[in-house]
Amino acid sequence: MQFRKTVSVLALGLSLAVGAQAQGKKVEFPKGLQWQTMDMLAFDFNFPGYEGTPESRKLAAAIWAPTLEGLPPHESGGKYPAFVNIAAFESGGNRYIFTILSAASLVYPQCEDPPNSSAINTPIYAICPMRVVIQSLSGGQATQQDFPRYCNITSNDQFQPKSRNYEQVAFDAKNRMAYVRVVQYGKPAPECNRAIKLP
Repeated sequence: MQFRKTVSVLALGLSLAVGAQAQGKKVEFPKGLQWQTMDMLAFDFNFPGYEGTPESRKLAAAIWAPTLEGLPPHESGGKYPAFVNIAAFESGGNRYIFTILSAASLVYPQCEDPPNSSAINTPIYAICPMRVVIQSLSGGQATQQDFPRYCNITSNDQFQPKSRNYEQVAFDAKNRMAYVRVVQYGKPAPECNRAIKLP
């Protein structure tokens, strides 16, 4: 897989880089990883707990601008809601941004909706593309690549709070590997484990 050229990230130019690969089956995590919980944001969804930080909102809005702008109007007013999980790391003169957007598959067919069931332990994550952006801290040039079929959990209400349902990323700068996992109902969801070899 290759990182592809896109329009811009925060109005910065992009170049093409190669070498990123995603591994999605039976991923075993190395010991000693430092996990970072992804910031959970929502757009066109007025509910507490999805605000994120101003920096993360600005960054997510820039990375996903064409998708967010392309969502159709919703009957309740505004556009269909979209949810974005995002985390960033800095290493070796680069910033590595891991982000995933989910919206109803009716309007964003790149995602698969969670099963519609109230049965206990039913998965509550969507399956959507993970977008990885690598940005030079000195020149600002950035590359990005989408990886299909990543779990994206965005639950945050009184029944399923984000304290028990969240997504995390760990970054191994030495081996240029990133790892992604999901915690659901307070327990790891191993079917969501992913590893990405970065260029």
